[in-house]
Amino acid sequence: MSIYKTLKITIRDYKPEDHPQVAKLSATSFRKDWNKLVKLPDNDMALFLIDVGEVMPYPFKGYLVAENEGEIVGVMILKWAKQKVPKTKFKLSKVVPYGLYTTVKLIAMRYLFPENPKKGVCHVAELAVIPGAQRKGIGTKLIAYGREMAQKQGLAKYALHVDAENEPALKLYEKMGFRLVKKKKHILARWLLGIKEWYFMSQDIDAVTTH
Repeated sequence: MSIYKTLKITIRDYKPEDHPQVAKLSATSFRKDWNKLVKLPDNDMALFLIDVGEVMPYPFKGYLVAENEGEIVGVMILKWAKQKVPKTKFKLSKVVPYGLYTTVKLIAMRYLFPENPKKGVCHVAELAVIPGAQRKGIGTKLIAYGREMAQKQGLAKYALHVDAENEPALKLYEKMGFRLVKKKKHILARWLLGIKEWYFMSQDIDAVTTH
């Protein structure tokens, strides 16, 4: 159930001081996925994600947050070729204490989600909305804002990957103009996250329409 009756959403660039809130948002929004790595309460999970370097701490163009009266309720990360993104180190020493199984799966997850978008493509690398504020139009606002940013960068396509069984996300993306380009299956995705099939969706930035 939503705890947000009214929302005054502002989309803005991420700031370093947002890091704890973004980590907590990731911990709660992707709880099901992170629990397949290590089972921790939300607050401890947020600290784990910070410790191992899974939540980007540095700002860069394309790292966006949705804010409601001082609270971060959504986040989106866009990636494109030749984008200037600060490098972060994978903190293996921080992962090892959580066990060999968690360490191996986290390393495998980084292999599964490489960040190397093709030239001319703006890829939605991450999109998340805090559970209590979902289905309030925040994802729609973020996607629309990201498309405008991609257009200003002179990029021709807007693309993303989504779990084929995530019906709410599929409906949102189709509404926002994305169309299925390719179906993908990956043994690592099934082992890591239980995802049987990925959909790669894309749209031509100049041709998109919503309905």
